[in-house]
Amino acid sequence: MADHKVTVEQLPNGKWACFLHLEGHDEPVNLGREFKNDEQAENWLNVSESVTAIEMMIRKYKK
Repeated sequence: MADHKVTVEQLPNGKWACFLHLEGHDEPVNLGREFKNDEQAENWLNVSESVTAIEMMIRKYKK
């Protein structure tokens, strides 16, 4: 499944979040969690909760 990628980006409030970039969608989708630093955000991508969040967003936006 190469039709999406996930990036870690800093928010205007100074926190960090993970964004899902889907092919065919201009705006990246915030996966709904905020972190104090980019390392915490990167680590979150290694846990099953992030996999579930990504799968849910893909299903939601693939309609």
